[in-house]
Amino acid sequence: MPVEKNKEYIVDIIDNGYDGEGIAKIDGFTIFIPNAIKGEKIKILIVKVLSSHAFGKILEILEPSKYRIESDCNTYKRCGGCSLRHIQYEQTLKMKQNAVQSLVNKTLKTKIEVQETIRNGKSILLQK
Repeated sequence: MPVEKNKEYIVDIIDNGYDGEGIAKIDGFTIFIPNAIKGEKIKILIVKVLSSHAFGKILEILEPSKYRIESDCNTYKRCGGCSLRHIQYEQTLKMKQNAVQSLVNKTLKTKIEVQETIRNGKSILLQK
């Protein structure tokens, strides 16, 4: 394993996953980090290691994303009910569009283009 539980690493967040978690790689090994944003450089602590991937938590944000904002909710960090309140709203719309695009193109033989996400989460339109 290229990572060890309870060990600290400095990583670059290369993408965001379906639930908004940051994705980093160390020697090709995938690490999922809640509340990390694509483009950030962060110090993490590995909290769980499985055979195919690991989970980390942010210890320090060394280079924040330009999309990182302070949440407008006082209980956001403790509650767990929302996953993207630390990211500018317009960027969350793009992240949702990319997540849907990725999912549909993994399962369809005929690729389709996912249109921009409609504000306020009312619907996502698909176009052939």
